[in-house]
Formats: sequence, structure tokens, C-alpha cells
Amino acid sequence: MIGQRILLALEELWIALWAWIPTPLGLLVRLIAYKALFAHLGRVRFAPHVTIQGARNISLADNVRVGQGVILTANNGKIFLDHNVAISPLTHISADDGTIEIGAYTAIGPGCVLRAANHSFTRTDLPIMLQGHTQGHIIIEGDVWIGANAVITADVHIGQGAIIGAGAVVTHDVPPYTIVGGVPAHIISSRQQSES
Repeated sequence: MIGQRILLALEELWIALWAWIPTPLGLLVRLIAYKALFAHLGRVRFAPHVTIQGARNISLADNVRVGQGVILTANNGKIFLDHNVAISPLTHISADDGTIEIGAYTAIGPGCVLRAANHSFTRTDLPIMLQGHTQGHIIIEGDVWIGANAVITADVHIGQGAIIGAGAVVTHDVPPYTIVGGVPAHIISSRQQSES
């Protein structure tokens, strides 16, 4: 337990050492410096000031773009991003105690939160913070557009080509090519209907 905390602290320090460097030189330095930390790291563009925890549980394919201020956490969890995924600034993708899979050509707007686990809260004699987490899974298929400040909760499957409106809170599965929005998110229309 203590050894794992030390390794996480060293990983965080290593990432912070290179996270501030601006310009294309910074992009190249980060890619080289981070390569050994990840489960798999393709040709990825890390903007400055990205926070990463549990890189050994994160796989990023080629042409993934990680925006400024993004937080990726996969302590006791797994994150898989397919090729050409774009994560806009200030987004938090947390697979702690869960799994998040994001398909190719998915665009995630700024300020989004994807969380694959929930706090356990069944006991009233113990603070929620001390009850641990319930593992979950988020699957986002390819060609999905997630608008700014959307929230995707645990155990949600978003189908191919879906659009999540800005500010939506997605608590249930989203069928392919569906447009959803609202709190909680509900179906607004279908992209396939608008083609005919």
C-alpha cells in the first residue's frame, strides 16, 4: 500500500516536470517523457498542464489529442481511447475502480466529466467518503460528439454516432445516432431521421 502510494507520487512528479512546457517542443518532450509510464501510448498530443494518475492502466491510440488542464485517472481502473479521440480542455475522465472505453473519432467538449465508479452509500453509520466505490463501466462507441460540460455517469453505453448536448447528465444508455440533452438526458431526436 505504501509502496503503491510512493509510485503514484513519483508518477505524478514525473508528469508535472514536463507538463508546463509550451510550444510544439513541449508536445514532443511530453510524448517522449510519458512513453514508459502508459500501458500503451501511440502518437498522442498532450497539451500543457495535463494531470495523469495511474498511467500504467491507460491505453491511448494514435492521434489522440488531450487538451490543456485535462485530468485522466485510472487508479485501480482502466482507460482505453481509440485513435483520433479529441478531449477538450478541463475535462475529467475518471476510471478509478472502473473502466472507460472511448471509440475512434469521438470528440469530447470542454469541462466534461466521465466517471466510471460511484461512491457506496448504503451505510448510514459511516461517512460516504469511507464506504469505498461501486465499480462501473462506461462505453462510448466511435464518432460520438459530447458537448461542453456534459456528465457521463457509471454503467452507461453511448452508441455509435450519438450526440450528447452541452450540459447534459447522461445516466442511461444512448442508442446509436441519437441526440440527447437535458438533466437527466433524454432523447431529443435521431440523426438518421434528419437524413431523410
